[in-house]
Amino acid sequence: AQRLRVSVIERYPHDPTAFTEGLLLADGVLYESTGLEGASTVRRVELRTGAVVASRAQPADVFGEGLALVGDELIQLSWRNGLAFTYDRDTLEPVRQFRYTGEGWGLCYDGRSLWQSDGTATLRRRDPATFEQLGAVDVRDGAAAVVNLNELECVDGAIYANVWLTSELVRID
Repeated sequence: AQRLRVSVIERYPHDPTAFTEGLLLADGVLYESTGLEGASTVRRVELRTGAVVASRAQPADVFGEGLALVGDELIQLSWRNGLAFTYDRDTLEPVRQFRYTGEGWGLCYDGRSLWQSDGTATLRRRDPATFEQLGAVDVRDGAAAVVNLNELECVDGAIYANVWLTSELVRID
């Protein structure tokens, strides 16, 4: 496995009470999914100041997780409810919901498909219009499965994931 080096090039203020689960930057706007039952939100945040510009609360029994942007819609996973919520990107008004089996951890969009993690070594490829599972990929480092894949970012044909409860990030080709 190739070891990549990371350099911090900028720091921005952020709400220290937010239990960040999903994070993405699009057109200079930061979108965030926060977790914890009774405190989960999807929000739009001003990058430079960290100010929450708009926020939509989840039902009290939902633990918000990964977040992806597909066109003008945000898609937010729930951890154990088997629900994915979609919102209008500008207003954060709910659009529709999808049901799925298993846990929801991380989510990203590669321009064609959504990729979802569930805490295992398997990434699930999903249709962005229906959330139907189209396939799956088992992530390995040599012969060893890489488990606890959490938040995902799709960047330039690769998927990056943090490994839950470690300081490790992995690049998945």
